[in-house]
Parts: sequence; structure tokens; C-alpha cells
Amino acid sequence: MLLKFVRSQKLTITMMVLCSAAMFTPGLATAQQSSDSYFRVTPYIWFMSLDGTTAVLGQDTDVDMSFGDILDVLNIALSVNMEWNTGQWFFVLDPFWSDLEADFAVPSPPAPLPISGKIEIELILVDAVVGYVLNENFDIYAGVRYYDQDIAVVPSGPAPSISLGDDWTDFNIGFRVHNKIGDKWSFSGKLDGAVAGDSDSAWYLQAVLMRHFGENKHLDLGWRYYDVDYESGSGLTRFKWDMAHSGPVVGFSWRF
Repeated sequence: MLLKFVRSQKLTITMMVLCSAAMFTPGLATAQQSSDSYFRVTPYIWFMSLDGTTAVLGQDTDVDMSFGDILDVLNIALSVNMEWNTGQWFFVLDPFWSDLEADFAVPSPPAPLPISGKIEIELILVDAVVGYVLNENFDIYAGVRYYDQDIAVVPSGPAPSISLGDDWTDFNIGFRVHNKIGDKWSFSGKLDGAVAGDSDSAWYLQAVLMRHFGENKHLDLGWRYYDVDYESGSGLTRFKWDMAHSGPVVGFSWRF
């Protein structure tokens, strides 16, 4: 608990310093806020890879899966980022859902009898954010990130299914920066971290390059990194997800 409190205090101080620097930096402080409100919707694909540690029957197990590995067992994935911006305040909802299925086989030994079947995994990651536009290049925000992971082990034959997984919620503060690069390109980046919630630590970083087509459409090419350390339970039912999620992000935005 003490370590978690110290991390939260350091993150809070860091965000305050960055926000203060943005407000008093020449050039940024004089920028005018936009008075135009808009709604933007961005369907996207996150080519996610996983690198970290989880727990199987209470024992730590390393995970190293590229996007190709995940694609081999992926049934479906849906994700969209939506923002309503009033020119001074903005509200963002970003749900991500995926369903995976893989075969497994455990020989005997180590199992008393050979076991085979399927592992079904459902991942849900939802961000809800409210933020304030300091100027045309810098915003601050606070929000909630919800992570739900349901794992079902379905053996072949008469053996019963086993349900694993857990869900947790973190409360984050962060900032985002954005700037134009010529007439047709622009850049956007964001960084946030958990200051309270269920995980021991959580960080989120994203950088996106946008190619604009007219006034209300753009192609988004970027990279997303999300690192979380969460643990619950004990013994054979101990759940652990100390994992880095990272990979390219490709989307297309419409602004109304």
C-alpha cells in the first residue's frame, strides 16, 4: 500500500508540473481555444502484442505473444474511439473487445490422465475520460479505465469447464498534446497513469500521426503502449496480470 501511495503522489506531482509548464511556455500560453464543438468517431485496429507474467494454478508463467500469435487464435475484435468536444471541455469513450479461442493438450504425466480441449478468452478494455482544453496544443484529463478478462477452460469429454479471470478498475490522470505538421498532417500524443484503483501500477502511452482528407476526415497511424500490474486471490486461484500490451494502431476518423 505504501509503494502504491508513493507512486500515486509522484504521478500527481509530475502531471501538475507538466500542466504548469504548458500554461507558462511562450507560444502555447497565447494560443486561442477553439469555439467550435464537434463529435468525432474513430473505428480502429490495435495490432496488440503481449509481454509479461500471468498466473496459472497459482504459479507465475511468462507470456510472450506477438500480434501474429494472437491473430492465430483471434475470433473477433471490435474497437472504436468516440469524442465529443465543446471547444473547452471534451469527453471520450474508448471501448475495446476481443474474443480468442485456442486448443490445448496436457500429456500424462504431468497430468494424471491426458487432457485436451479449448481455452476461450474474452478481453474487455474500456476508457471513459473527461478533459479540459488548456490551449490549442495541450489538454489535461481524468478518467476511468476498466479491464475485464474472462477465461474458460473447456476440456473435451465429461470433465467440467473451469472459469478463471478477473476484472479491475483504475482512476487515471493524464495529458495529451497535438500539433499540425503542414497542411495535410498532424500529430497527437497522450500519456496517463493510475493514481488510484485496483492495480498496483498502470501506465498508458499513445502517439498518432494523422493524414487529413478535407476538413472532417483523417487516417490515423500510431503506436499504443499499456502496462498494468494487477494481482488478486491466493493459492491455486491466485490471478496475476503483470503485462505490457503494445503495438501499432490504425484507424480512420470522421468528424461531425
